[in-house]
Formats: sequence, C-alpha cells, structure tokens
Amino acid sequence: MTTTLQVNAIAARVASRVEHDLGPQKYAMWFDRSARFSFEQDRDTLRVSVPNRFAADWIGKHFRPQLEHAARTVVGNDVAVELCVHPDRFAPAEQADAPANAPASVPTPAQPAARTHAPARRAASAARSASPYRHRLERFIAGPSNQLALAAAQRLADLADATAGHPLFLHGACGVGKTHLLQGICHATLAQHPDAKVVYLTGEQFTNQYITAVRAGKLDAFRRRIRRLDLLAIDDVQFLACKEKTQQEFLHCFEENDLAGARVVLASDSHPRQITAFSDALVSRCVRGLVVELIEPDPATRKAIIAELARRRGLFLQPAVIDQLADRYDGSVREIEGALSKLHALATLTDRPERKTPGKLTPVGRALLEQLPELAQPRVRRPVKFDAITRAVCDRLLLEPAQLGGPSRNKQVVLARSLVVHLARELTPMSYPEIARHLGRKTHSTVITAGQRMTKLLVGDAPLLLPGGAGQTAPSTLVASLTRELVRQTP
Repeated sequence: MTTTLQVNAIAARVASRVEHDLGPQKYAMWFDRSARFSFEQDRDTLRVSVPNRFAADWIGKHFRPQLEHAARTVVGNDVAVELCVHPDRFAPAEQADAPANAPASVPTPAQPAARTHAPARRAASAARSASPYRHRLERFIAGPSNQLALAAAQRLADLADATAGHPLFLHGACGVGKTHLLQGICHATLAQHPDAKVVYLTGEQFTNQYITAVRAGKLDAFRRRIRRLDLLAIDDVQFLACKEKTQQEFLHCFEENDLAGARVVLASDSHPRQITAFSDALVSRCVRGLVVELIEPDPATRKAIIAELARRRGLFLQPAVIDQLADRYDGSVREIEGALSKLHALATLTDRPERKTPGKLTPVGRALLEQLPELAQPRVRRPVKFDAITRAVCDRLLLEPAQLGGPSRNKQVVLARSLVVHLARELTPMSYPEIARHLGRKTHSTVITAGQRMTKLLVGDAPLLLPGGAGQTAPSTLVASLTRELVRQTP
C-alpha cells in the first residue's frame, strides 16, 4: 500500500470510528457533509476541515475528546487534532446543507441546490408527496433528556424488532416533539414495510369519527378500519378524557390491536395517571408498556435545533443570534420555529451586504433582533419559593412535607431531601444554612451532604424507581421535569 493510500485509509477509519462513537444522527448532523478528515503521518496530526469558523468552534468545543479518542484508537498512539476552516473544499450546495451555519449577522438565502437529473427529481418529489406525514425520525434533534424517547420511537418503527417496548406512551408539554415522534414512527414504519397497515389520528379525530360512525350506523366499518393494524398512533389522547363511551370504544380497539401483535403508540400532555377522568382500565393499559416523558431541550440542544431549523430554511445565522435565540426560547420548539420564520421574513426586507464579525452582532443583526419584541428584553423571573419546591418534590414522590424534617432514613425521604436541596440551590438565592433552617435541621452539614448525594446521582444518571407505578426515571429527567414545573408556576 502506498503512503498516500495508507494515510487516506487512516482518515477513513477515524471518520468511521467517530460515527460509531457519536452515533449516526450526530455524525450526520455535524460531520457527514460539513467535515473532511485527513491525516498527516509525519506530524501524527488529524486535520478536520470545515466550511466556516462557527462549525470549527462548535466541533472543537463539543467533539474534540471524541475525535482524539477515535484517532488514538485507530493509530495506536496520541494524535493531535487540528480544526481548519477551508470553505473552498465544500461545494455551495454542501455549504447550504451544512448544519453549522456560516457566521452572518442576518439570514441570507441558501445557494441553489446542485442540478439533479430530471427523473431523479421527479422520483424524489413523488416519494415525498406519497407520505402523509410531515415529520421524520432522522430530523428529530434529541438532547440528553430526550434520547430515550427517540431510541424507543426508532425501535417501535421496526416491526421486525421483537424487543421494542410497546405500547409506547409519550408525554410532555406542548412543542417538545411528541407529534414529531409519532409521525416519524408512522413514516419510518411505512418506509421499511410499505404494505403495513398504519393509522395515525388525534384524540379529537378518533372521537369525531367514532361519533359520526355511530350516528350513520357505520360502526362496523369504523371498527374494521381502526382494528387489526400493524401500527396505531393516537396523538393528544387526553382528548378522550371525560368521554366514557369513546373511551370504551378506544379501549376495545386498543386491546384488539394489542392482542393481534400491533404496535400502539400514544401521546399526551400528561402522564396517563394524571389525565383527568381517564378510566382505570385505560390507564392500566397505557402504563403496561414504556412511558417516556419529553422535556424542553437544554441550552446546547436548543442551539443545535436553531442551527438545524435555520439551515432547512436556507438561513445563515451568526453565532450571537443563535445564542440569543437559545437563551430566550427555553420552552417550546414551536416558539423557536416562529422566531426563525419572523427572522426570515425580516431578512428578506433588510438583507444587504455587510462585514460580519463572528461572536458580535452587526448593526443589521441588532436591528433584526430589536424588531422581535420578545427578544428585546431578557425574561426576568422571580426566585422560586422554597415551599413550592418541597410541595412539588413531595407530590412527585408521594410524601408529606413534614417527613422531610424528621429523622427518617427511608429511601424515598432521603431522595426527596436531596432533590429539595439541589433545587433550592439552583432556583433560589438561599444558602445552605438557610435551607437547613427551612428543613428543620440543626446544622447545615447534613444539607451539604444531601446536595452532594444529588450531584452524584446526576453524574451517574442511573434510573430511579419512583413510587406509585410511575416507573423508572433518570435523575436528570426528574430534576428537569421538577424545574420546569416550578419555573412555570413562578410569575
């Protein structure tokens, strides 16, 4: 093997190792078409070329350890990693598709896509129009808190995977990706099994179609269409609450599909046990499978979502704009989409050539953000009250607040104290002595120990078994869920 071929082989193996370590989703997003690997044997250096400075900074900050580990595994010794900006190595179409957007103060239209052969274009267009589902699993950007939900969705979509957890019940606030995952499961199932019988309905659609069938005397036809499926997906299933007859019909539909081996996936804004007037039988069926909560994305994930959504619109956002959007929109992804739509509309009116400086807003960038009233002033929240923290934690762990101040070393009580201390330190200005006084502890050393215990749990993030049939939940997910609940309750 010549030296050139050997070096190219090393670079290819390193790239393959990086994909293996990061997983196909992250690799496709940050490396597939926006990074070029090369290896300099004389300097033991892995060079990663990217199209712009933003991509270099992002990859260096988030993936340098993985790159070094992959190179060391392939080469057998320590290898230096250099990130180089070489826009000339990337075709315009590739730059437009790159997830890391060029540093610009305003969105600008993407470069035209490369010319595609006409039959291929028609085939791709036909394939897109054939699917009734807008969302795809491969476009779901999951952070640490939602990786379980995405993994469960991917396995459920593979009808050949006998180990997939089902029924699958997804719950969470508005705009966190429940509909995206449900439609993505349907699309992926049909892509892998074109002849599969798949039905996707919202709870409202199921109710209306059932009522119409009853009134028209066509209940048998409704049941034939909704039963004996390969996949049944019901979004906003909480709509069935307080509708006794509809719930009974849905329960029979649920059971028949389940007994026939069909996959069932449901989504709601609440845990099945928290849906008002949901029948015990229906709750029991829902919690029998895998129940997963989706929570709002963390800051790093929000930035990745903003960068990806902007890329799909052909917008090139300056890092400072991405940072401000991520800081402001800490909840629904739909709010992020709305802000990007507004930025796109504003950019078409104000776009003009301008010198850009990475990390700093240019005058046009500032003008755009000033036209978004919700971005003009940072959101200011009052500190969360300590009593609200103890109530939220005790409600979640089925305890009485008085138990926290007692001598009990019960496992759930110890966990509750640790949660309260951690949340109080994160959401209030209280010191350890102040927290100790509120918990009725004589010294604050026990409070410090409780906080350290929670930190260890979060680092390990091993699932915790919660009481009341709530199942297992990772500590990070539990903390994020309680934080979200407390922040929403605080004006």
